[in-house]
Amino acid sequence: MMAKKVVIGCRIGGYSFSSIGINLAFLHWACGFRNLGWDVALLEELSVDSLPQDGQGDKRQKLQLCLEHWQSILSLFGFEDHSTILIDGKAKDLEKFLLFAKESLFLLNISGLVRSRSVLSIFKKKVYLDLDPGFTQVWAKGYGCDMNLEGHDLYFSIGLTLEEDDEKVPSTGLKWHPTFPPVSLEWWPKREGGLNWSTITHWCGYPEVSWNGNTYGNKAEEWEKVIDLPLLYKGDGRFQIASDLPDDHEIRRRFLAKNWQMVSSFPIAANFDQYRNFIGQSRGEFSVVKSGYRRSNSGWFSDRTVCYLAMGKPAVIQDTGWSKIIYPGEGLFSFNTLDEAVKAIEKIEQDYSFHSFKARQLAERLFDCTKVAWNMVEQIERYKKN
Repeated sequence: MMAKKVVIGCRIGGYSFSSIGINLAFLHWACGFRNLGWDVALLEELSVDSLPQDGQGDKRQKLQLCLEHWQSILSLFGFEDHSTILIDGKAKDLEKFLLFAKESLFLLNISGLVRSRSVLSIFKKKVYLDLDPGFTQVWAKGYGCDMNLEGHDLYFSIGLTLEEDDEKVPSTGLKWHPTFPPVSLEWWPKREGGLNWSTITHWCGYPEVSWNGNTYGNKAEEWEKVIDLPLLYKGDGRFQIASDLPDDHEIRRRFLAKNWQMVSSFPIAANFDQYRNFIGQSRGEFSVVKSGYRRSNSGWFSDRTVCYLAMGKPAVIQDTGWSKIIYPGEGLFSFNTLDEAVKAIEKIEQDYSFHSFKARQLAERLFDCTKVAWNMVEQIERYKKN
């Protein structure tokens, strides 16, 4: 019996080379289906006119760097056999890939990144997965952005409590099925201990947007709310942020003055081993979320946080509504205020080994990529029967 096949739409070569955390959002889904025994191919569409700005050189040189980055990431995770990157619609192995695509049960089009109509028409079924709940709807309905929503058969979102109520979140008229963000447990072994409560983050990401009198912004304003955390926490823990802020940035200087450790995220996020080691050497994760996720009450939950949990690192994460679905209190805590954040860290430190164990257990129970992929398959199968 031949293995089932799936294609996953992604962006790896087209992102900055210091983006391993974003790459993992795609790769963990691929690992999940592979663990189910499926043949998996990743597909990326890239335009020469929209190449990442990393490094020097002309378009030809930058394209070569993108292709080398794509190949190195896929080879590391073992997905190079069937996968392809289309450069302005062309690829050396296009015929081989198109045959695989025709035989696949569906395309998992993450963030709608596969846009070519000729490519999309090949697939028996097209499944959309939204990674930006709340923002996607505002971009589509409030700003008229083409989020490539049309033409898919089923729609999933990592917004665990996403509700298009036309108040906090504009209505697209689509039914969104919630899904947990996956993590490949075999790539993230448990490693208890560490010194720093840490996170890895973009400080600003993309521009803020507005809808119905609400502003949906980045993490910058949320970090300001917890700037005094190291001063208020009376334990031995240290707090570290790996971010894209320049060394001489005024924000960085202000956080350093409040006893935060501020380091550059670029070398950490440029290499999988460095990224994993940074998390593995941490004591746990403390992080805020984009204000847009919080204001939309979408239930967004971080694909980075699940890596911390898998390594047995307890997490204290700002709430977006996810606490209604993932009940916090053992290995994972939510907070809405600075005082709640301090108390959560204090509680974890009272029995760190217990909460470390519970963090890994939570990852195994809810975020294991095999389980998450299987849950999606079951819902797709139910759709087929209906």
